[in-house]
Amino acid sequence: MAENGHTTIATWVLPIIEALKSYCSTQEILQRAGIDPSCIGDANQRIPVENMKKLWILAETISGNDCIGLQVTKYVNHTNLHALSYAHLASSSIRESLLRSARFSEVVSTAMRMHVREERQHVVVSWEKAEGLSYEPSIHAIDAFMGLLIKSISKICPDVYHHLIAIYLERSRPAIPKYHQMMYGCPIKFSANICEIRLRRDFVDRQLTSGNNELAKINEMALIDYLDRLKKNDMVSMTTRVLINLMPSGNFSQEVVAGELGVSCRSLHRKLKENGSSYQSILNKVREYQAMQYLKQKELPITSITYLLGFCDTSSFSRRFKQWTGQSPRDFRNKHVKYKKD
Repeated sequence: MAENGHTTIATWVLPIIEALKSYCSTQEILQRAGIDPSCIGDANQRIPVENMKKLWILAETISGNDCIGLQVTKYVNHTNLHALSYAHLASSSIRESLLRSARFSEVVSTAMRMHVREERQHVVVSWEKAEGLSYEPSIHAIDAFMGLLIKSISKICPDVYHHLIAIYLERSRPAIPKYHQMMYGCPIKFSANICEIRLRRDFVDRQLTSGNNELAKINEMALIDYLDRLKKNDMVSMTTRVLINLMPSGNFSQEVVAGELGVSCRSLHRKLKENGSSYQSILNKVREYQAMQYLKQKELPITSITYLLGFCDTSSFSRRFKQWTGQSPRDFRNKHVKYKKD
């Protein structure tokens, strides 16, 4: 289960493993990061951000490059970001592209928020972590996102490097800062309190001859549809998180969960149904997951686990657990303890 439910588009994994092919096999690195190889070619699949952070840590360790995020930008294809790259290419101005990228930034990752604001003669593009994220996003992911934005702009405006005012990065100064200098060609401040790109306003507002409103709208509709489906999935993730948090209290009825989510029971039921789910199916999955986690804590009595999961007696819990796993709670615990000793 993903912490806080934050995810990254699965196809973002592809350029990362492409950059690492000379160092390590794809199967090995994905296995170590806990990422299913069968999903990484599908833009409709999502990867939990904690697994993506593991992948970035492994990428730096394996390559020995603390600027690996910039290296990854060389391997990004338009299809890796669903319709976002095509919408960018069809934009009538850089401002339009930036605003569209900020609006649909969750398509790439829900862990970061992109913002665009005015400041005197500059337009400032900034990134901050999503509310509720309990850890800092990978510095390499941020390097990759920011570097990719500038490279994407350069494809339709090659002179972008003459209009970059400054780059601010929260990350510490890398061992070889020349990679950042080569990417941006402007003053860079490391260990800043924000991640942002500053561009000249007149450049941002320049009209582009490559703009195509019809194509931009077609790709924007594809992005809207994608986000709608993602948000429906988010309701499942949010319901899951609330159930996990409430379960130890023993008070996790559908009414209580709906209240925690700020919706009515009817609305919760409808939104979950739209995504082919239900409160009861999520509850069953959470119970199964939590049961296995509790049983791995050998000091926690099975009787206590029974009540923590909301079952009225141990026999009811045992029957349900056997339906889930084909094992009794005691057999599952003994097997786990045996593996631990090995």
